[in-house]
Amino acid sequence: MYKLTINILLILSFSFIQASHAADTAIKNDKITAELLADIKKAQQKLNSSQKSLTKTRNQLAKKVRDKEQKVAQLRQEFSLSQRIQDEKTLSLQQLQSRLKTWSEQHQYQQNIVSRFNHNIATTPFSASTSSHEKLAWLSDHITNLNDSIYPKWQDEKVVLDSGELHTAKVLTIGPVSWFVADKIESAGFVSLVEGSDTANAQTLYKAELTLNEQGRDGLTQLLNNKSGSISLDPTLTRAFKIHSQKETIIDHISKGGIWIFPIIAFGVFAIIIGLFKTIQFWRLPALIPAFNERFSQLEKITQKDDKADAQKKLFSQAKGMQAKLIDIALTSEVGEKRDDRLFASLLSDKHKLDYWLGAIAITAAVSPLLGLLGTVSGMIETFKLMTLFGAGDPAAVSGGISQALVTTELGLVVAIPALLLHAILSRRVKTYYGELESCGVHLSQLNNEK
Repeated sequence: MYKLTINILLILSFSFIQASHAADTAIKNDKITAELLADIKKAQQKLNSSQKSLTKTRNQLAKKVRDKEQKVAQLRQEFSLSQRIQDEKTLSLQQLQSRLKTWSEQHQYQQNIVSRFNHNIATTPFSASTSSHEKLAWLSDHITNLNDSIYPKWQDEKVVLDSGELHTAKVLTIGPVSWFVADKIESAGFVSLVEGSDTANAQTLYKAELTLNEQGRDGLTQLLNNKSGSISLDPTLTRAFKIHSQKETIIDHISKGGIWIFPIIAFGVFAIIIGLFKTIQFWRLPALIPAFNERFSQLEKITQKDDKADAQKKLFSQAKGMQAKLIDIALTSEVGEKRDDRLFASLLSDKHKLDYWLGAIAITAAVSPLLGLLGTVSGMIETFKLMTLFGAGDPAAVSGGISQALVTTELGLVVAIPALLLHAILSRRVKTYYGELESCGVHLSQLNNEK
């Protein structure tokens, strides 16, 4: 019994001890769990703080990297520029000349494009002395005018009328066509822009090309005042005005030929003077005895000596001038070779007088085309020189130079053709007159003037 009681007490003590140990273990586990949670929370806070610090540091580093990259790019650009400068310093003279030639060709190509555009649309094309800045200024003004043409409106402009008077008028531009209305003088019509009229004050000047009648003027006035009206339209789009403005006098046309027109004109005047002189000379020549050969042959058939002498005297009394001289030689010289020689010498002298200075007209007819061709060749040489200097990008300018060079050829033909015709007519007259005179001399050589 006693042992049983002890065993029971031991068992109860052991159970109590185990229960106490379990309670202590649970309390420790709770404490450890709480500590672990607190540690985890602190670690989470520290991790968040570290992430924020890392993000801030990374942004700062990224900014520094970008700054460094920009600096590196700038340094590379500076290095490229320095390297290019260094390379240009080491380039040979031939390479520099080649590069300069390329740039000059590019510049000339651009200038040719602007000049061609100006020649196609402007009434007064650029001259050879027009600078690049002036061309660019003109192109800028033209673009401004195009922008104004998109939204047309009446503007106050200076207009030069046909009488030469300058008036301020309302000008409306639609595309290439412009109209004006001058209420003060009751005039209206078409105008065209005068290029380079007053570039210093940036003012444009218009020239009246065609003044409209009362009906056309009323239509433009209504359009100006009421924003609605009928207007006249140029179907050629100012081409008719350009053709009219290109008309030139004969003197202006001839003056384009240059220095070679002076010898051509001199030859022409010389041929005219000689032609007038020879015409007067031939007009004053006495008429030959008509049908002298037939009448002389009939005299030879007369058998009576006295009747024959009287008939010859009557026939010979009608002769004048060169023919009378031949008759005088035939009557005063003895029959024979000596008289024939005197008749022949007289015929040669008369032929020389008739042919005198006709060769000058023939020379004029032959030399004038050659002088014209020489002037054309000289003009073509100058044109090709300009093409060498400024390029052949503007065919209109080249064709203009060729047309001016051909003026000398035209003038040479104008002088040569009339001179050739004049020489042919005068030579025909000489040939006819001398032929009759020679025939008269032949028959006179057969005259028997025995007494």
